[in-house]
Amino acid sequence: MTPASYAQRSMWAFALRYRTANLNEMVIPWRVRGPLRVDLMEAALGEVVARHATLRARLSYQHGQLYQVVMPPEPVSMPVVVVEGADTEARLVAAVALLNDPNRQALDIIGGPTFLVRLFRIGDDDHVLCLYVHHAMCDGWSIGILLREAMSFYGARLAGAAVDLPQLTEQYADIAQWEMRAYEAGELDDEIRYWRSELDGLPPPISLPAIGTRKGNRDWRARATHVHEAAPFMHGLRELAGKLRVSPFALLLAALAVLLRQRTNSEDLLVGVPTLNRWSAQAMQLIGYMTSMLPVRVRPVGAVGFDALCAQVHSSIRKMLAYGRVPLEVLLRETALAPSGNTVFPVWAQFLEDNATADYEAAGLRFTPMATERRSLLAELDVDMLGSATDWRCEFAYRTSLFDPDPMRAMLLDYVRTLRHAMEQPRATVRELGDRLS
Repeated sequence: MTPASYAQRSMWAFALRYRTANLNEMVIPWRVRGPLRVDLMEAALGEVVARHATLRARLSYQHGQLYQVVMPPEPVSMPVVVVEGADTEARLVAAVALLNDPNRQALDIIGGPTFLVRLFRIGDDDHVLCLYVHHAMCDGWSIGILLREAMSFYGARLAGAAVDLPQLTEQYADIAQWEMRAYEAGELDDEIRYWRSELDGLPPPISLPAIGTRKGNRDWRARATHVHEAAPFMHGLRELAGKLRVSPFALLLAALAVLLRQRTNSEDLLVGVPTLNRWSAQAMQLIGYMTSMLPVRVRPVGAVGFDALCAQVHSSIRKMLAYGRVPLEVLLRETALAPSGNTVFPVWAQFLEDNATADYEAAGLRFTPMATERRSLLAELDVDMLGSATDWRCEFAYRTSLFDPDPMRAMLLDYVRTLRHAMEQPRATVRELGDRLS
């Protein structure tokens, strides 16, 4: 047994407090086209689980400490569900509906399991492969590792050859232990001093106009509204970011701050941004929950030009990344940061490049990531953006107990309008951009 990480401690505490909530279950589906050997895929996934101890771990509280208990490797069971439907599209729709079957076995970080697999047969060479992993054991970066390594084992078995993967010299538990030792030994003191200064005089949490009460609200049901813009829009964003010498995400977050100011009248905002939090080559190869949600402080003061706001946001993001070894759980101990209701940050935001959702081909199979409906959400509003060579996509996911669909849709469209206005007049003030939304 080894101590659980700081992030796992939060997950465990949440699981105990809200036993019926499924907020921390990751549902990861791919459409798989090609001559899939079910027996080989089942065996390959078993090899990945044997290679990464965190996929076999449980959390156990003993003698005043929370531990990871790693179970022995066992074969992975991959039930095959034959999906009925008049045609391929109908069967795909039915498969997506079955992904979140409420009657399926629930994930459990205390009693297990924390990793499950199901395969939905759409046609002879057409399947949906879905992995269910508890977030305490996996994060977004881990998904790519899981797929690539599974296909390495699959391809090796198909060819009757040895698998070619680097040896893992560490496991997730080693990273967790390093994190705790670094904090206790004072190795994070410089970072903590930065965060104390950055989070001094904190503003109140972002409070968008809501239809329901926030205090004691345990209704995490969620919906999402989306928008797609064609390639010229993303090209314009990148071009403006280049001229302003900021990252595309800094520009996108600055525009979001303009919108949030227009909706809340607040000129000092904390937005939660997920960070990779992998600080070594070995950590980059491990499956585990290392993502850290950290604050970016944005000050959309009315008289400030949008170009200057972008520069401020860009600087804040760079500092967040530079001092990002400090887990959120440590920040809650060491700074004035505190939870607001059910979460620390009511608003989350992230921007991804399209390689995270590109098709993956190996061993005669083509894997296409599939989107699933957002059913629950800890934040009040989660803004997810994806940029590619062909388009820009944005999703506003929101809690239905707090917001109605029409105002959320209007807010998303106002966000796109803000970005368009900013591309036309990057030196317009925050107030001027906000007034154009009225």
